[in-house]
Amino acid sequence: MRDLHTTPVTTHSTSAAHQSASFRTPRGFMLAVAVLACVSPAFADTASDVRYTDLLARLGAAAPTGAGIGVGQVEANEGTNFAPDQAASDFAGTTFVVSGTSGASWHATEVGKNLYGNSLSIAPGITNVWCWSASPFVTSAYLKVGSGSSIAPVVPPIGLRVFNHSWIGSFGSTANDNDALRRLDFSINRDQLTVVTGVNNGAGSAGQPMMAYAFNAIAVGLPNGAHSNSTTPTGIDGPGRRKPEIVAPGQFTSFATPVVGAAAALLWDTADSHPNTTGNVNAARAITVKSALLAGAQHRAGWSNGAPDSGTSKGITTTPLDPLYGTDLLDINRSHLIYTGGEGTGFAAPQASTFERNAGWDYIPTVVSNTSVYWSFRIHEPVDEVSVVATWHRLVTTSFTGYSLQDFDLRFWKLVDGTPTSISGSAGAGIYASGNVESNSTIDNVEHLFIRNLAAGDYVLELKRKTGTQTAMPVCVAWYIPPTTPSNPADLDGDGSVGAADLALLLAQWGTAGSADISGNGSVGAEDLSALLAVWG
Repeated sequence: MRDLHTTPVTTHSTSAAHQSASFRTPRGFMLAVAVLACVSPAFADTASDVRYTDLLARLGAAAPTGAGIGVGQVEANEGTNFAPDQAASDFAGTTFVVSGTSGASWHATEVGKNLYGNSLSIAPGITNVWCWSASPFVTSAYLKVGSGSSIAPVVPPIGLRVFNHSWIGSFGSTANDNDALRRLDFSINRDQLTVVTGVNNGAGSAGQPMMAYAFNAIAVGLPNGAHSNSTTPTGIDGPGRRKPEIVAPGQFTSFATPVVGAAAALLWDTADSHPNTTGNVNAARAITVKSALLAGAQHRAGWSNGAPDSGTSKGITTTPLDPLYGTDLLDINRSHLIYTGGEGTGFAAPQASTFERNAGWDYIPTVVSNTSVYWSFRIHEPVDEVSVVATWHRLVTTSFTGYSLQDFDLRFWKLVDGTPTSISGSAGAGIYASGNVESNSTIDNVEHLFIRNLAAGDYVLELKRKTGTQTAMPVCVAWYIPPTTPSNPADLDGDGSVGAADLALLLAQWGTAGSADISGNGSVGAEDLSALLAVWG
């Protein structure tokens, strides 16, 4: 097991000094560490790349900081040390709880600066940090691998919401690796945690099971593609799944991973502070945070999940993610817009007059086998892109000997006279330029639609649970459509005039963050009613 910014086990970089060490834990887990002397990326570049500067420009002093959100930092040992330098000026005001005894680790310090440091992190308000050495974390101190089916992972400290794993490793045994990954996924689901894990460095390098092959975690790569993108191998649960799910700036994935962790902390902070999320228990769910982060990603030129751009298979894919970049580059401003767009309302049948906001999400506790949930959207003018993500957890048995995973599909339809009409295949010509309007993976626990240059019109999004006997689990769908301007914002049903039907729609959405929010203040209320009545008729 080793830090993520090292070269593969069999080689070491000759361009920088390194230290290495190996020993066996009481459970026989071989740990190998190599630490390179390098530096973290410049904060200004990172902040701009992940659109944190846009978030600050939009919200000013109201921007979340991660205040009140605790993080867990798990590190491979550097010699005998795994904790950050607690005396570093970047950590002034930070309270550390260290599991075991450790001096200052250079690697842990650099990771910490990007995760919660005062000068480098996009979440400088984080002040509570718990630290573990990777080997005991996986075994005796937390996940309890090798402890048998009757002993569950430890419950995290109160307030801890985000775990960062900037290390990779393997027991050398698929049985033990699967036990570790199942226990991690069990913990994420039971305790509502966001866990970010880095993949191995080096373009084309071999992936390592821990911890990137977890279903319920978020695996992180690099924007330049200099990371492992191997699919989950045979022998590990869910072979063929693509990793990573997202990329972020950093010289190595060690330093990119905490950038995503910090972004997650900003959303967890927002859950407690924004009017559209405060008091909504569904906002404080791990899959809600995960779906907002993935749906908000910037899809750069060349991004593709394999959907053809023409012909009978236009817009259809069975591989939701780009094979190298996942959903692509973290965009915390857009993810925040999705998260604060508020919870939508899915229907059992397509709706022709009730439309969702352009950015939002919906947490669905249960979808019955072979049934669908629908959301409708009105797009007043052509948009450059549409991004939709659905994600759900795998359910690990309490004995950790198996798991259950639902199978969902996502599909985007055009509404014609209130009836869903296919835009897959050749029917999509002239409606959108490229991307996918169907995501039909049978092995992933994420489905993703990304549509380029979509024409104006009414559309409906369908989430369908495929036929199966798997235990029903919650699923969250998040979406981002660039805002468009109707000719009359109060014409809610789009019939060309403002009247009783529009008033009925507004009253039905009273107190929510629905499409009837004419004023744009985040909630449908008196201001919107006044605006509608002012242009009646």
